[in-house]
Amino acid sequence: MKRYFLLMLLFSLSCYSQEWIIIDILEQSKKELIYKIDNGDEVKRETVKNPSIVRLINEYQALGYQLKSVTQGVELELSGNLPVFNNQNNFAVTNLNFFNNNRVMLWFEKVEEH
Repeated sequence: MKRYFLLMLLFSLSCYSQEWIIIDILEQSKKELIYKIDNGDEVKRETVKNPSIVRLINEYQALGYQLKSVTQGVELELSGNLPVFNNQNNFAVTNLNFFNNNRVMLWFEKVEEH
């Protein structure tokens, strides 16, 4: 009985596979759309001339992927030089740049049964 159950479990696991793709929208302008594709094996950067996110979603759905979730994250970037303190407790003002980039991530799932 235990062997039968184990064989059925292994058979069912081998017949059901799941594939995920995460698309991270880096930049969207009037002329182009820049995004990264993470398929679990590699991360590729893509640039397309059509800046439509809806078109991108439709393309992946046509390939058999189902959009499971759309998430938004904030990427904070601080660049420049920090103020330098001297012995008289005064500090020099330096150039600091703060960038706040909103990022949209599309989570696609492809379920295949063999």
